[in-house]
Amino acid sequence: MYIIEADYQPHPDNNLNDNPLTEALSVHLNRNTFLDGITVKPKIQSDFWSLPPFYQMTQLRQLTDAHLPLPQTWSMYNKLLGLMIYSYVKRHPLSRDTELLKARVAEQLREGKFPVGIPVGMTTAPTVLVSGDSGTGKTTTIRTVLRRIPQVIRHTSYKGQHFRNMQLTWISFDLPPNGAPKAMANNFFIAVDQAMGTSYAAEWGARHKESVDKHLSGMQQVALEHHLGLVHVDELQFMLAYAKNANSPSLQILESLFNKLGIPIVQSSTEAGVALFDTLDTGDHRIGSDITTVRRMLNDRAFKFSNHKLESDYFQQLFNSLYPQSLIVKSEGEDQAALLEKFKARFHQLSCGLPAIMIRLALLHHETLVTLLGKSEDEQKGYHTYQVGLLNRVYKNQFGLIDPALAQYRSGNKTEYESSIRTDTHKSVYSNKELQKEQKKCPKKQAQLVKNEMPQDQNLMLGLDTNPLDPVFLTGFEESNNV
Repeated sequence: MYIIEADYQPHPDNNLNDNPLTEALSVHLNRNTFLDGITVKPKIQSDFWSLPPFYQMTQLRQLTDAHLPLPQTWSMYNKLLGLMIYSYVKRHPLSRDTELLKARVAEQLREGKFPVGIPVGMTTAPTVLVSGDSGTGKTTTIRTVLRRIPQVIRHTSYKGQHFRNMQLTWISFDLPPNGAPKAMANNFFIAVDQAMGTSYAAEWGARHKESVDKHLSGMQQVALEHHLGLVHVDELQFMLAYAKNANSPSLQILESLFNKLGIPIVQSSTEAGVALFDTLDTGDHRIGSDITTVRRMLNDRAFKFSNHKLESDYFQQLFNSLYPQSLIVKSEGEDQAALLEKFKARFHQLSCGLPAIMIRLALLHHETLVTLLGKSEDEQKGYHTYQVGLLNRVYKNQFGLIDPALAQYRSGNKTEYESSIRTDTHKSVYSNKELQKEQKKCPKKQAQLVKNEMPQDQNLMLGLDTNPLDPVFLTGFEESNNV
């Protein structure tokens, strides 16, 4: 929880001024400065290979924090902050319209009514859609951008007028995979509590027997009380699994919750999920009764994320940050440039150009090499960084659970990839009863045994077989590419 005190500064756009909610927000105007501020590159010491093994491993942990802004980052920052600030223009906190809207929602809460599809606010706010395959960095990018915007701002007075409020500029929460509206409300309240130090989740948890409509109206009341500026709803594709639950959250409910209060929404989904939304019949409860709702799923800008090609600038830059010169162990007497290109091509094939996979694969590869080179000279067997066979073995031993999903990705079967990658999720909030019910739905996959070898000593800790160059692989490999 981090709260800043309001410092009111006018904007060059006069339309944005004379409003405490807008003047309290500052804007990053320099692209390079902004991107430099969110770029994290490992700082591996030049004496890395002379450090004790323990400190070599702690140095390598820096790779897990590596972050290279994706190409869409700067434009996304401008879009999201622009939508937020402009929405406040029409939601002045000291206006009569705002007070009337708060009173109307409070009355709905008392009566236990949540009027889906009926405009309760002054305007319908825009919706941005962010889509991309799992692992492409869409959620990380959204949340990185949002974290550059102060989330909670404390107001006491504005231009001599009493205005005591804790402004909540944005929140980000996940849709629940079980389709329970109260679980969605709980995720929302938890996100608010984490930002502000409030106890809305506990309050509404104690009111769990009250109606769904009251929980939804409670979400609106909290949003209005703290002048919520923008909402990010993640895992939108979970809504597709709500086919058997007619009372589950729908696109129309999300619109009624936030858009019709004038609060912009950023919705993120897998690419496969977006494609499936287009196939739903008119009137499907996951869309809502309003035929225009699916169009409102995107009524502003769309951002699409994908994996990165071998020759792309992003892949090359991220690879170079994960393999800095201070970590490279060269092979004497061989063409280093040729070895590098061959290694890089295999690294791209194994990681599929997905940033999350790239980072994990690089870390485990470096850790394995450190362990092997820490043995006696007789046992080192000429290991070096650009040894493709060693990279293959690290992948085989450490990516067995996710390899079936990556195999689908390599073959272009994105739907099966998403299905495989999502079988084990822990992001959303469940009751114990709901958790048991959901677990029964998920078949437990058994690991495919490829070879029965007994690892020894340090190899046991790393999951590395005694013969690191043995060409036996899990699904998803082409034998012609094995080295």
